[in-house]
Amino acid sequence: MKSILFLGYSNLVKSRILPIIGQAGFSAVSIAKYEEQSWDEGWRDCPVPVTLYDDYETGLKSFTGELVYVSTVNSMHFACARAALERGFHTIIDKPATTSYQEAFELVSMARSRQLFLGESTVYLCHPQLAAIQQIFTQKNDAPKLLTVHFTMPPFQPSNFRYQRSLGGGAIMDTAPYAISVGRYFFDAEPEAISCVVTERQMDGLDTEYSLLMRYPGGRALIGHFGFNTEYLNQVLLIGNRTNVQVNRIFTIPDTMENTLAVRHKNQEEAVVVAAGNNFLLYLKRILCLLDSTDYEDSYNDLLSDAKVKDRMKEHAV
Repeated sequence: MKSILFLGYSNLVKSRILPIIGQAGFSAVSIAKYEEQSWDEGWRDCPVPVTLYDDYETGLKSFTGELVYVSTVNSMHFACARAALERGFHTIIDKPATTSYQEAFELVSMARSRQLFLGESTVYLCHPQLAAIQQIFTQKNDAPKLLTVHFTMPPFQPSNFRYQRSLGGGAIMDTAPYAISVGRYFFDAEPEAISCVVTERQMDGLDTEYSLLMRYPGGRALIGHFGFNTEYLNQVLLIGNRTNVQVNRIFTIPDTMENTLAVRHKNQEEAVVVAAGNNFLLYLKRILCLLDSTDYEDSYNDLLSDAKVKDRMKEHAV
């Protein structure tokens, strides 16, 4: 029997994961909420049996399965993931998995020594449109050399944790995992140089909007803009020598939506339709396959690499 424990009763868990958990291959779910949080009816949408715990510690002590999914505020990710690994559980962490490279290094060292899976849930990378983009460039005998990336959105409610430094908030902390992972996916490298310009801050100095330039080996680059104070934009334009591919809704896309990639090659335009896919369903299925293979090095290395680049972004932010 495959069972999973969620540390954190987040909106993400309630709306995106619980409804598809049975399809992903799980037959039982446990949920441990933040101690001061109240239960609502969201967990009742789960199609498999659910066990509820009123705090994280009780959940970890009582859970008898093998996989823990940490979905708390950012500042709690490290402590919750460390507690899960210490108890011998494979562990998934919502993005950003950690607030620093040092935290990532400690967690990966612990996971590796115990032969446990550890990964950051950058689930959009599992959507079929990512593989379709790569296939287009391969068929055109081309490759991306410039990514222009935009992920911006209107303001959240003032009480949202993203506006609270103590909870791991800020636009860089919240959106950097997308910028970094999309560069890693298409360039298969870490950036050689980073420039990060914060364009909007709160009164306390917390970043809420920023622009980014990252140079990669081989004359490649990523430029983009991210933050919480514009009309919604979720887009990547991939530019090669003779091929361009533009994709909207790359980071978040409705589960039932077929997406259309706008392709331009040698002055000819083409629309490529990609099948719908549920990012979380595809991600969880992949993780269950990984648990059976016991080969976790790629997940470790991706988590460490992305954490290192995020630290460099924060260091270079002006």
